[in-house]
Order: sequence, then C-alpha cells, then structure tokens
Amino acid sequence: MRAAVIRRSGDTPVLDEFADPQPGQGLSVGSLVAAALNPLDVLIVNDQLPFRRLQPPCIAGYEAVVQLGDGTRWYLAGPPVPYGTLAELVPVPDSAGFPVPAGVDPGLAAALGVGGIVGWVSLDYRAHLQTGETVLVLGAGGSAGQLAVQSARLLGAGLVVGAARGKDLEQVADRGADAVVDLADEAAIDAGLGAAAPGGYDVIVDFLWGAAAPHAMNHANVGARYIQVGNAAGPTSTITASAIRNKLLTIVGQGTVGTPAEIRRSAYAQLMRHATDGKFTLDVEETRLDDISQTWEHLKAGAPRKLVVIP
Repeated sequence: MRAAVIRRSGDTPVLDEFADPQPGQGLSVGSLVAAALNPLDVLIVNDQLPFRRLQPPCIAGYEAVVQLGDGTRWYLAGPPVPYGTLAELVPVPDSAGFPVPAGVDPGLAAALGVGGIVGWVSLDYRAHLQTGETVLVLGAGGSAGQLAVQSARLLGAGLVVGAARGKDLEQVADRGADAVVDLADEAAIDAGLGAAAPGGYDVIVDFLWGAAAPHAMNHANVGARYIQVGNAAGPTSTITASAIRNKLLTIVGQGTVGTPAEIRRSAYAQLMRHATDGKFTLDVEETRLDDISQTWEHLKAGAPRKLVVIP
C-alpha cells in the first residue's frame, strides 16, 4: 500500500510502499478517509514523546477517520506501531475506535479528535464548568483553541473570551467568543483581559503558557480552575506563589495520554452529537496523501488552517 514512510528520526515523511496491515483477533483493517495533522505528529516523528516511541521504518500520522468493510466509519488515534494513519490502510483495534456518524464530514470528524477532545475534556472533566461561568481560552486562534471556544459555549459558559494574536482575532470572534484579547502587545494584555471580563475568570484553558500565563492568573477569580494543555508560547513561565495561594487557584494539567479512554470516548461522542447538529465550525485545508512531504513542511511552518490528508 502507499503510505507516508519514516526511515529515520526527524525525517520528512516520504510517500512509499509499505506492507499492508493484516486483520487478526481483535484487530480490523480500515481504509483511510481523512487524517488530521497536529504538532503532535511532528513530535512523534522527532521521537520526542515517551508514550509513542519511534520505531523506523514506520508510518507517520496519529489520528484519522477510517472506513471498515461494513461501511461504518471510525475515529482512531494511535494505531499499533509501526503503522500510522497516513496510509491507504490503517489497523484498528476493536477497543480503540470511536464511531463517526454518517452525517458528519470526515475531515471535521478527524479534526475533532486530538484538537476537539482536549478542549472538551479540559472544560467538562477537568474544570467541571458550571452554567454561567466565565471562560478564558488562551491561544484561541489555533484549531484546538477555536474548538475550545465553541465547546465552552456548548457547555453553558456565560461569557467566553478568546485571547490570540491580532491576525486571528476576527476568526476567534466568528467562532463564538463574546470578547477577544490581543496578545501581540504584552504591555496591553492585562488591560485587555480586565476589560473583556471585569468580573474575572472562573475557568482558564491555556494552550500557550510562557509569558501569557501570569497575566491570565492576575485576572482569575478566587477558586478559579486553570487548565494547562499546551505551551505554544514557551515551556516555562514565571508565576508567583501568591497568585496561586491568594486566589485558591487550582492548576490542572491535561494531556491526551493521561486521560482515561472512557472519558475520551464520551467526549468524542458529545463532539459528534454537536457536529451532527452543525454546532462546530473549523477551516480545513485538504491535501492528498501523494503530497505528504510538502504538506509536512507546511505543518512544521505553522499552517493557518487545519490540515487534513485524504487518500
């Protein structure tokens, strides 16, 4: 079969022939419908994630929607190595697939996997968001941030604020944020966060960390929940002890691997239900598997839209 093959850590995937996966006990084989790309994919290929060690030669790609022989479609994350999702055929363990309704666009269904589940789980399972609470999404301009803004609205937030850099602010507002804050000028971030939600924030979902985190904590309410899900702005941040102590702030980490499978499955089912009703919107750029090397470089450079690979 044709697949995006990796022969050495850090390499750009190259379209090549690879042995077909074989069905077995508890394992089916599906045809690729749509594979979503994430920064996570680059980390895996660079062998920087302990939970999925690179074993070349192997196939790149972490998540996808595949179609089984009976015509049903399933979302899958992390197929058994050395297989990945960027291939014509993908192995699907019976316990690992999440059902995809027929009425949901497969590209959106794939994009709602890693990028959608993280926001939904952060708000619902980690923060226990209550109806009417105020939510801040730091890094709302990326695909996962945009989905988190929409999830906050669907989960009953009273006020949703999206913080991003200038070029992304209009799109964040289009995704349902009640107010937006420009992070381009660090000197103006505190004033922007205060003006957007004078009553403070009950839940903060942070895809950025770095210099943005202390500003967000300055405007957290007493008893607020701070969900740390990414570090696009830097792996370290300088926060003061008093910011955590005086506000009784709860800081919770949220990652794909540490989340119980049943929680992820439940979250994805909720995302699919709302997607069926047309409640999620995301700009997607479709590319072909044949063009994976060029698409990969586009991913590493920071594609402005969600990249989805089709056969």
